[in-house]
Amino acid sequence: MTGTGVSLRSLLKRPVVHEGVRLGEPSDVVLDTESLRVVGVEVLCPDGALRFLPLAAARIRDDHIAVGSALLLLEEGDREFYRRRSRLFSTLVGAAVQRNGTHAGALVDLAIGSDGVVLAVRASNGAGPQTLGAEGVTIAARKASAA
Repeated sequence: MTGTGVSLRSLLKRPVVHEGVRLGEPSDVVLDTESLRVVGVEVLCPDGALRFLPLAAARIRDDHIAVGSALLLLEEGDREFYRRRSRLFSTLVGAAVQRNGTHAGALVDLAIGSDGVVLAVRASNGAGPQTLGAEGVTIAARKASAA
């Protein structure tokens, strides 16, 4: 996604690093249900554990996500606090995007500022992908598919 902000798709490709040591790979991004503000990143660590990194404890760099300490990666029990009022980015991709009540397409990507606020939304419709400012945009929850 060009322009202001960091694409969540590109963020998911950046390793989590502390002083040059790779702590893990982002597996998903956690967004607040109400505001769609990014609250953190789920990180798959080399030991196979899935940990949570609050965005407030991280610094997004061009090629990695920097943390001041490995202790900032929260274990399963501590993650629950953040998961109660949140949605995973992966569950939103493909969901219907509306801008000011008009259908704009299916969600492809989000761009965020360093504070986690969504700055732009990338949606795809029959005419192709488009980038929208975040103002007036809503993203519907995707319906679960039948098993």
